[in-house]
Amino acid sequence: MTIEETFTRFEKYAGALWHGGRSRFAGFGKIPSFNLLEGVLIPRKCLCAALEKGCVCVAYGTQFLSRPRIKGIRRFYFEEGKYPGPEDLASAILAAREGFRARDAAIVLSVPRPWILVRVVELPAVVKENLASVIAYELDRLTPFNPTEAMYDFSITSEEDGKLSVIIIAMRAQTAEPYLDALSAKNMTPRRITTGLTGFGTLCGILGNGGQLALCMSVNDDGYEGCLTKEGVFLFGASGDFAGQDREDNLALVREELVPMIARFEQEGVPPVVLLRRSPGYADFEDKVGIPVKVITDDDLRKVFGTDPGDGLTGPLGGLVETIWPGTKGFNLASKGLQPAAGNPITPVSYVLAGLIALAMILYLVVPLQMEKARSDRIEYQIGIRKAEVRTIEAMKQEAAAIEGDITVIRDFKESSPMSLDVMKELTTVLPKNVWLTRLRITGETVETEGYAGSATEMLPKLEHSNLFKKVEFTAPTIRDARQNADRFVMKMELEGFEKKKTGGPKGEIKK
Repeated sequence: MTIEETFTRFEKYAGALWHGGRSRFAGFGKIPSFNLLEGVLIPRKCLCAALEKGCVCVAYGTQFLSRPRIKGIRRFYFEEGKYPGPEDLASAILAAREGFRARDAAIVLSVPRPWILVRVVELPAVVKENLASVIAYELDRLTPFNPTEAMYDFSITSEEDGKLSVIIIAMRAQTAEPYLDALSAKNMTPRRITTGLTGFGTLCGILGNGGQLALCMSVNDDGYEGCLTKEGVFLFGASGDFAGQDREDNLALVREELVPMIARFEQEGVPPVVLLRRSPGYADFEDKVGIPVKVITDDDLRKVFGTDPGDGLTGPLGGLVETIWPGTKGFNLASKGLQPAAGNPITPVSYVLAGLIALAMILYLVVPLQMEKARSDRIEYQIGIRKAEVRTIEAMKQEAAAIEGDITVIRDFKESSPMSLDVMKELTTVLPKNVWLTRLRITGETVETEGYAGSATEMLPKLEHSNLFKKVEFTAPTIRDARQNADRFVMKMELEGFEKKKTGGPKGEIKK
């Protein structure tokens, strides 16, 4: 099992344990509400849905053991050229939740750039402690909206010379309410409402290593997005749609938008750090705009986020990263600048639940190892008590193999050469009764005989018809012995059915 598979398995197990505990202890109030362990021992799951023209783009990610992971991005297409309606958004999130198997994931909604208003204002530093109240009171002066009809959030970008520089992101609540009602009707109330532009700024801060002033640009055939961040804080943003397909005019428009952002680098006294995500048609961006850039490639995105957002960095990825990435803080328009009341979420129940989760994870790791060790010990014991039997069986196998070898040698010997007894028996059967032998010599596959016969010539056809002999011939003239009244003969023949050996002396000789 790889490290990645092990991590995924632990994340799934911890999530199931946590949500099972929530269902059992739902009546205890504080248990399901605190988030001390969420993202550490309890997986934090998030679905971020971005409204785009013609589609809803949904990104899914988790945070477990403080490690963020982007699981995937899906797009659901609707009527081209228009933003999807409330029911379209709800159906897309439901489909994504089922597809990613993330029914218990928090929902984050990312609204389009044209719906929001960005203002950078300066306020006296003395209002810092009550900044939320001051912004709410002055909102109708700083923006076209009053606090009751607006959804907004703000962030301090700098503090110097007794003044605060504050960026305000606001939108008309009436625009988002139909979408929120459609989601609430399906029990999917968004935890946060953010924007693609500020999410783009969060991505810019991460890609720019978060510790310096960085400018991030995304340019394609439809338009451009740009934002300036410092130490991960969104400072300024700009975006727009191109009026035509003339790339020279489009780049001139982008160059004009970059002027105030580049000026910020000059104020800081640092060289511009420009990160660019572009479509293939704008490969000459650096030459046309006149500033050095670092192109963000698909490999860069996969290395940092583990996924490829496809046609741009804007969309749901920024809102998702703001939720699960450690050290990031995005905008939440639903909060109206109010932060959750600071409190100590650690209660005795927190320690008990943390201990139970830690114990469950330890058992999950240790118990399988102990079971395998016990199984291995049982196998070793069985092997130990059978060692004597195994040795006896091995000795018998060796003895049987030796006997089998001897039998094979004897069989080969018997089949490769005739036995003298068989030769003598055949001669006794074939030769006439008035024939007697004085000498019999067997040499390999050859038989030589000497003796007396009433008629030596009568012997040849009898021997030729034998199944054991062939090529029967006299090797010396036949002599008539008057004293014995018989023919003295010397005869030679070959044995039938045996291959001739290349070497070897006489096998045996019998004299009579």
